[in-house]
Amino acid sequence: MDARIIIPLLSEFASCFRKAGYQHFVVIMLSRMSLIGLPHCITELMRHSGIYKEKHWTTLYWFLRQGKFSCKALSQTLLDLLTEKLHLGDTLLIAIDDTLVKKVGKAFFGLGYYLDPTDKNPGAHKRRVRAHCWVVLALLVEQGKQCFAFPLAALLFVPKKYCPEDWEFKTKIELAELLLKRFTWSGKKIILLVDNLYAKGKLAFDIANVVMVSRLRSNAALYQVPIQPKKPKAGRPKLRGTKVKPLHLYRRRSKHQLLSLKIYGKTVTIKAFVDVLMPSRTLGSQPILVVIFPQRTKKKVKMNVFFSTDLTMSPVRLLELYARRFKIEDLFDEVKTFGGFADCQQRSFTPIKRHATFTLIAYSLLRLLSITLENAEHIEAMPWWKPSGPPSVTRIRRALAKSISFSSLKTSQTDFYSDNQIAA
Repeated sequence: MDARIIIPLLSEFASCFRKAGYQHFVVIMLSRMSLIGLPHCITELMRHSGIYKEKHWTTLYWFLRQGKFSCKALSQTLLDLLTEKLHLGDTLLIAIDDTLVKKVGKAFFGLGYYLDPTDKNPGAHKRRVRAHCWVVLALLVEQGKQCFAFPLAALLFVPKKYCPEDWEFKTKIELAELLLKRFTWSGKKIILLVDNLYAKGKLAFDIANVVMVSRLRSNAALYQVPIQPKKPKAGRPKLRGTKVKPLHLYRRRSKHQLLSLKIYGKTVTIKAFVDVLMPSRTLGSQPILVVIFPQRTKKKVKMNVFFSTDLTMSPVRLLELYARRFKIEDLFDEVKTFGGFADCQQRSFTPIKRHATFTLIAYSLLRLLSITLENAEHIEAMPWWKPSGPPSVTRIRRALAKSISFSSLKTSQTDFYSDNQIAA
């Protein structure tokens, strides 16, 4: 694999930095993208690249803490790059969710105590872990039967109890709203995929060109669309009709549809209730398309309630889109396990935020390489394993680790990397 293909991608971000800052950015990104099995902290990146032999060990620490660049500009540049390289159309799939990054030590900015949803041990509902909570926005790209996640940006949620005096507290919903509004979408239609925590009116109806696809609780409050009186009456018109439970709605066989879905690599057929209803006041005062079907367990029958704010969306497409949302969960697992998302050892907010941004950009560029490279199937895999489809991010990372020779990149004491300094 020729490592020179990375430089044109990194050069897209040159306008976000000054000259010296861009050189530091290239060092960090090349080190992150080729480091395997070791922490992605600054010290390890310097050791891996050998920059400590030429620059003082505080150089990259200073760059993260006081460098003149904007994470917002980097995220926008990444979105523009992906839109161009992947030839995305007028509709973008966006997923938003939050994830925990466990930390040891009380000096880190923004730490809080949270329930760990990944802990399956007995008593997990009583234990809380000390961690950072990141609200992450990711671009989902469908290619045939596959879907790939590209993280674009992340904002740190700080519990109100631990907010400094000069820090404005914002809820997770407000942070998700900020993430959506910080990008220039160029008039594209956004299909927002979120879980029921983010199913709120601020995200569903208050942002232009956004269609929300999500789910509701099994006992969520749903209402009939009010029937307008034939003759005008005094007072305000009703916004909601009769309140109905999801279980009672599903018993209305006249609204049943037989849906054939292709999700998680399988084709399944379900019988679902499909209709236009009014949600609770938390979600807003506009009608939504609702799909309800039961999920039978050993103990009871649970109703699955999914919805879309686009009333013309096919119920099959609605359920298939929501299934795509779980790609962001796979993304969290990969960036925390192999991408170094949890490896920042600096304590203040600015380097923590920039470390997270660099981690997401590195992963997105690796994923971009994995699905756009020609002859990518020849990238080394295990001799006994011949996977089909695009190579994984880990395989790309391993190939880059073997092809990048940092010792051949240094040309002087001040200039480390340029367009013609990558040797395969």
